[in-house]
Formats: sequence, structure tokens, C-alpha cells
Amino acid sequence: MKIKLLTFLSVIILLSCQKDETKSICRLTKFVTEYPVTSIIHHDLIFLKNNRIEKIYSYDLKNLKDTSARQRIYYEYNSLGNVSIIRDESNINRIIKFEFIYGAKPYADKIVQTTSGVVSNEIILEFDSKNRPTGAVSLNLVGLNRTIEYDANGNPFRITRADFGSPATVNEHTFDNKRNFFEGIPDIGVYWLLRPLYGFIPFGNNNIISTKYYTIQNREFKEVPDLRTIRETNYNENGFPTEMTIFLESQGKSTTSISKFEYNCE
Repeated sequence: MKIKLLTFLSVIILLSCQKDETKSICRLTKFVTEYPVTSIIHHDLIFLKNNRIEKIYSYDLKNLKDTSARQRIYYEYNSLGNVSIIRDESNINRIIKFEFIYGAKPYADKIVQTTSGVVSNEIILEFDSKNRPTGAVSLNLVGLNRTIEYDANGNPFRITRADFGSPATVNEHTFDNKRNFFEGIPDIGVYWLLRPLYGFIPFGNNNIISTKYYTIQNREFKEVPDLRTIRETNYNENGFPTEMTIFLESQGKSTTSISKFEYNCE
């Protein structure tokens, strides 16, 4: 009887720990990426309101000026809590607004883009049976055309970009078994579909640890020789990345960037 009681108590404690682990969440509020070769320290701030993204700001922290990756992004939500508008004021003289159109499903079917108040594009979004984004296609002659394929663990291991006017490329990723650092702010994902946030992907459960690159060669995708990235990552007690070093190997040379992440954890 005593053995059965101890076994029962052990199970209760284990389930309790698992429950607490499931509840723990860290919401990304800042990440800083240093590029030693160019002396740039790119600084991204993510402002949250009621644990939802309100705005995203970025700048060059070291030189105290905007970089080419400057962002001034504002989020709006509808009465159902879905993202309704993303407004890009990175260039105050050319404000871009993305309006999300919803049907019967829990995700937007279409995005209407306006530039300086004039409709400039329509973007069709595609999702799989698990409500994961699998594609974004612009109806404009010049616009984005992207597809996402997932592996058995639910991670977007293959990203194809065939944006109109740009050479088609494929990135193939492998992943760690830790928590994706965008997990606590999933709303950032819809913005990634429109304007990819560097080499970071907010879809899937885990984080990229290496990438291979492919381009069109003789009418088929072939791996680019001597071009790949490898990542080394440190994590906090909740399994979220706190520091990531990315080594880009190209034609026998290696360049490095270092990203550090800050969260609101609860």
C-alpha cells in the first residue's frame, strides 16, 4: 500500500511540474545583433500591450543612426483579437499599410497593401490543415512569392523565395530542440510573411542551427558551394535562446554575428 501511495504521489508531482513548464512563457522584447565586420549593432525593440505586439522599432545602437534594416512597425487588432492592420512607417514619406481580410477561417485569406494611401498590391495567403502558413503570393506584377515546407517536427525546414524581379532561392534549415524565441509573440509571424526578419523564423517549435543555400543553376535548384551558416546558441532556464552566434561561411571565409535576446518571462 505504501509503495502504491508513493507511486501515486510521484505521478502527481511529475504532472504538476509538467503543467508549470507548459505555463511558463517568455515574450521577446528586445534583440541586439552585432556585426563586428561592419561595426554595426542592430537594435530591435518590441513593445507589448496586454502581451500583444503594439510596435517594433529598430536602429543602429553603436552609431546611433538608422541602418538599412530600419523598422517602424505598428500593429492594430480587430474586435476578435486578430491582427487587422500592420502599418510600416519606416519611411515616413512612403507609409505602407497592410490590411488583413478574414473569411470563415481563423487566419486571413488576403492582405490588401496600400502605399501612401493608394492600393498597390494584394497578397494571397495559403495555410495547411494545421493552420500553418505555407505560402504568400502577390497578385502584383512586382511582389513577393514565397512557399514554406515543414518537417516532421513542425519546423519550416525549406523556404523558397521567388519574389518577382529577384532570383529564386531556397534556404534549407535544421533546428535545435529548444523553444522558438518568438513563441511568446506569435503575431510577429504575419509580418515575417511580408518582410522577413533577417535569418530568424517565427514559425515552428524550434530554432535554426544551420542553413544551406540553393539557387537556380541550369534550370534547377542546386546548393551554392562553400556557402552555409552554423549557429551556436545559449538558452535560459525556460528553454528560450539568450545568445546566438551565427557563423557565415562563404568561399573559405567566415564572418560572424552575435545576437542577444531579452524577454518578459512569467
